[in-house]
Amino acid sequence: MSRKKTFFALLLLVLLVSPLALADDYEEEDEYQARYIPLAVLGVAMIAIGVVYYSLTKRKLIITHETSSEWGFKLKMENPYMTVIGPVSPMTVHHFFTITGTVLALIHFSSCNNYTGTAGATGLGMAIVLILLNSTGFIGRHLNRKIISEANGGDMETTKKYVEIYEKWKKVHIMLTVIFVVLLIAHINAVG
Repeated sequence: MSRKKTFFALLLLVLLVSPLALADDYEEEDEYQARYIPLAVLGVAMIAIGVVYYSLTKRKLIITHETSSEWGFKLKMENPYMTVIGPVSPMTVHHFFTITGTVLALIHFSSCNNYTGTAGATGLGMAIVLILLNSTGFIGRHLNRKIISEANGGDMETTKKYVEIYEKWKKVHIMLTVIFVVLLIAHINAVG
């Protein structure tokens, strides 16, 4: 999928889902209670699916990916146990699930009227970290493409430079993921 198509697909998703947050006139008794909890749960679940799927296929643990024009899967008794067949890469699946999940979770976070207290502060923190995670994800995808492009072009010196930058980027991206999980646990504990 081209960058232009990806942008328009994301824009369409935001335009379809954002009226939910804008149209809600329900006055709540508790100003700390955010709305659209099911959207947040679905969003976090989608993010988790995107991360787990990509991690497992990247390391070829349990799941491998095979590129084909049609969708399908194969099961086998030895490791890796499943091969997913499809026209999109595991990275594209990862981006689709994490970006869509982020949009759904942000609708929930934006419906809160008060970000004080543990629940509000952790919710706001998660929203900020999700935006940073998605931003760094786009940077990582760009770096990945540059590495492949330079390697295919035969410029090993530039490829090495991009690989070094990518390794530093990966540490930041993983650190943000850990921060998000810690905030999520704290948030669930505070609202539960």
